[in-house]
Amino acid sequence: MKFIKNIVKIKPGEGKMVLTFFLFSFFLVAMGLVAKTAKDAYFLSRFEKSILPLMFLGVAIFIAPILTYYTKLSKKLSPRLLFIITSSIFIASFIIVQPMITGWVIPAVYIWIEIVVGIMIIQFWGTAAESFEPQQAKRLFGIIGGGGSFAVMLIGMNLKPFVKAFGTDELLFLAAGLLVLTTLFGVNAIKYLKKVPIKKISTPTKKKKKKKKDPFIIGIGTIVFLSAIVTILIDYQFKMVASSTYPNESDLVGFFGLFYSVAGAASIIMQFFVTGNVLSRFGILLGLLILPFFLIAGSTAILFAPVLMSVSFAKFSDQTFKFTINNSSLELLWLPVPPVLRKTLKPQVSGTLKSMGEGLGGIVTFLLVKIISIQYLSIVSLGAISAWLFTSFRVKNGYVKQLENAISKRQIDFEELSVDVQDAAMVKTIEETLSSNDEIKQLFALEIIEGLPLSSWKNTIQRLFDEATPDVRKRILNMAWDEELILSDDDIIKAMKKNDDVSSEAMMVAGRRKIESIIPDLEILLESEVDDQRASAATAIIQIGSEISQNAESIINDMLNSDDELVQATALKRLIYNDSILTTDKLIEFLNNEGHVISNVALTIAEKRNDEELIPAIISNLDVSKTSLQARETLKKYSDEIILDQFDSLLSSDTTLRKLKLGIIRGLREYPIDRSIDLLMSQLDSPDQEIYNEVVDSLLAIARLSEIDENHQKVIHEQINSIAKKVYSLYEIIRLLPEDENSLLMNDYLNSEIQHTLPTLLKLGVIDKPETPIETYIHTVKSGDPAKLPFLLEFFENIFSKEQRDIINPLIEQISLDERSNIGLGHFKALPNNLDQELIESVYDLNKWKSVIALDYLLKSEKIEVIKSLDWQNISPSNANRELLARQFQKNGVNLDFIPKDRFKLEGLELTMYSTLEKTIILKSVDMFKSIPAENLSRVAQITEEVEFESNTQIMAEGDYGDSLFIVVDGKVKIHKGDQEIVSLGEGACLGEMALLDGEPRSADATVTEDSTLFKIEQEGFYEVMGSQSEIMEGIIKLLSGKLRDTNEKLMSK
Repeated sequence: MKFIKNIVKIKPGEGKMVLTFFLFSFFLVAMGLVAKTAKDAYFLSRFEKSILPLMFLGVAIFIAPILTYYTKLSKKLSPRLLFIITSSIFIASFIIVQPMITGWVIPAVYIWIEIVVGIMIIQFWGTAAESFEPQQAKRLFGIIGGGGSFAVMLIGMNLKPFVKAFGTDELLFLAAGLLVLTTLFGVNAIKYLKKVPIKKISTPTKKKKKKKKDPFIIGIGTIVFLSAIVTILIDYQFKMVASSTYPNESDLVGFFGLFYSVAGAASIIMQFFVTGNVLSRFGILLGLLILPFFLIAGSTAILFAPVLMSVSFAKFSDQTFKFTINNSSLELLWLPVPPVLRKTLKPQVSGTLKSMGEGLGGIVTFLLVKIISIQYLSIVSLGAISAWLFTSFRVKNGYVKQLENAISKRQIDFEELSVDVQDAAMVKTIEETLSSNDEIKQLFALEIIEGLPLSSWKNTIQRLFDEATPDVRKRILNMAWDEELILSDDDIIKAMKKNDDVSSEAMMVAGRRKIESIIPDLEILLESEVDDQRASAATAIIQIGSEISQNAESIINDMLNSDDELVQATALKRLIYNDSILTTDKLIEFLNNEGHVISNVALTIAEKRNDEELIPAIISNLDVSKTSLQARETLKKYSDEIILDQFDSLLSSDTTLRKLKLGIIRGLREYPIDRSIDLLMSQLDSPDQEIYNEVVDSLLAIARLSEIDENHQKVIHEQINSIAKKVYSLYEIIRLLPEDENSLLMNDYLNSEIQHTLPTLLKLGVIDKPETPIETYIHTVKSGDPAKLPFLLEFFENIFSKEQRDIINPLIEQISLDERSNIGLGHFKALPNNLDQELIESVYDLNKWKSVIALDYLLKSEKIEVIKSLDWQNISPSNANRELLARQFQKNGVNLDFIPKDRFKLEGLELTMYSTLEKTIILKSVDMFKSIPAENLSRVAQITEEVEFESNTQIMAEGDYGDSLFIVVDGKVKIHKGDQEIVSLGEGACLGEMALLDGEPRSADATVTEDSTLFKIEQEGFYEVMGSQSEIMEGIIKLLSGKLRDTNEKLMSK
């Protein structure tokens, strides 16, 4: 059984999926073989054979635009719907055209079948690539592809009996039937889809000097191009000689069937038993040379003896070696090419360049057969093969250099390699990296070979497992836990008994392998004081199964129910593969845990479990910054369609919390497809500027991965005008506000809104040019540096249209409010012109801060008539509005009896000396908080305590633990060391801020020199506010960075 397992390489739980794709592959290739045999037989027997070369050209010409349209369609439709639609069209087309096979229908059918087979193969491998993890793909794609090879063998052998029984006029009906079966298994296979393909990689915006073309890439392209030409020439010779030898259509179909059957059997043997051994033993050069050498032999034979045996040998060589060892060698050649180049150039070489070669081969064949005999086409073939051989030698030398360079720069990624083969140069280079004394290099080497057969590096891996650092040993355990030929049970037990950082991981592997001999050692560790050892031992015992399992379960459950978050997390981490104790319901509880440590561990487990019941709980973690990244990674392991359905439901629901909506909007960046864009577009009507900004950020992120279509671009261009109008409106309200102290908070809010909205406007403007580094230019705009402004406006000349520039540039230029107002009124007629009306709308706003500062302005400015006109039932009874109105009632300066006290619950409200708004204004005057918008700063104001001190009272002493900062509201504070005064601080001064941030002891004494009032901000509350308000953190970082720069400059000047 172990031998079979090692050969087949299917792990537990993969069987059903592999069988589905195997049968999908089987019926797809069977359909392709029958359809292609039919179109060859119909054309060669019923049409003018001399124009066969033009068919090769026709296929090359027609397939490119059709595949382009198919790609666009794939962005609009779900994979399942697209697959069903295309398959249905193809099935119907076969059934419709079968009775019509005559005249010019035949060449049309010839080209159409090539397109059908090409698209179906793309859909098959696309589905497979998105359903299997990279490590699975390397192990299993050979088995799945083997389904096609078996189909070629079995269908090929049975084509002749079928034709004898039913005739050749039923072949497309047979192909349609096989396509029906292909569709059934294909629809079933699509259920396994997990990942979204990244369709586009962003490229740098700055125009770079044209680099010298890489001879290595040119070499790969040359091999592909020349091999395509040779394939067409040999294919033509094969089909023409075969049709001459078998003039009877049924006999021709029978021959083709037998030939493809033998070629399919040979391909199976090559792929499973020859390719890997040849490449690992002799290297990539031999892999590149085998096909051209056999083609030289075949073409030479045709040149001197143009008989069926010669052309069959040449075609057999092309058919067998091209799709096995040659394809594997080409895959390896692409491996060391940098990812960005590979993703761009590989499709061009294997698609466009190959089609060009086939088209050229068709033209050359068509022209030459008019003047020379068919056998002399082999002279052209031999010339192309000679150039191919010469190129292969040069490419091999380049490959070794590229491989060494890629590994040294850590640019190589074996997840991009779809074949499970190794080349001798690759094995040697990785061996050298593994043998390095550098831990980082060792870890990188282990990372890139994960999923590959490890036998080539067995001795080195075993040595590293004995001697290397804990991180390297853990990585080896993780990747080779089920490979007993690499790590034996004795190796695992030895690692477990070392009692070091790797011991717990070794216990888990011992449990998964069910090594019963270690149970006595594990039982002792159940009493360990180290939580991780105790949890690992208990879990391993449960996995192995023994009479002490009940005790182990009790221990692990006690840890799970512990009040200590770290103990819980430790136990949880060890239950990743145990769904009897850690049931789905229990895991959902942990996913919903308020502690981010436990939630993150639960998310990593959910990533492995892949249980759809967990999805809502996983998504709920998107609203917390400390769990959102792991939640996004976990969601990638689930079906995109299901995730996007959940996102759609939550975004359209009025009950979804704002934070979760923001998390979902950020999460949509991981799904760069049209449906995600539609979901984001649906949120552009949100009145919440922060949500709107996140939507635009996500749209730009998606645009940098996958092109946004014209219809969506039109909506975005409309949004540019809408947002520009909003910014002009904000400036217009600032212009309408009187310049007095009453408008301080209103001005701060309006300017803050402009600072938040203007970057979004600029980002909207470059979504059709997503490679633009707009973030850099936004930073320039925010800096307000007049020296850089002309360069910025010049840049916009090349990015925005004239209409957009006329609207956007005045918002960036340093011009007066009146001048900006005139420009705005020239573009938008309905800008604000009534301050009172704007204030009324602000008071009604759902934004609690906007509402309270507008109401505060009305009260301070004593706009009684406006206040009386308010509909108080439409005003939010927020704590801020309640506090503001309660203070106004206490002052008794203005009669406010018309305000409904019951709605705002003003009776019995306890008030502090300073209101939240007053505290916010005072905090804004402090350097530390000056750059932070007042709306964010109001959160700090809410945790700010008022403290009164009598003269000569000491506030803090040198050496005291620093857990708070103070701000002088009124009075004086002396900073001193003993009797020596260092500085005297007055109103607005801040002291103790460094101790608040770093928790270090106070560096001096502080004493009030007169009766004083100070604000006190405790460390715990301040950290909590900073965690939820990134702008506060950014403001403090900027302040500290500025101080550090000033200090550096002073030191440098000295």
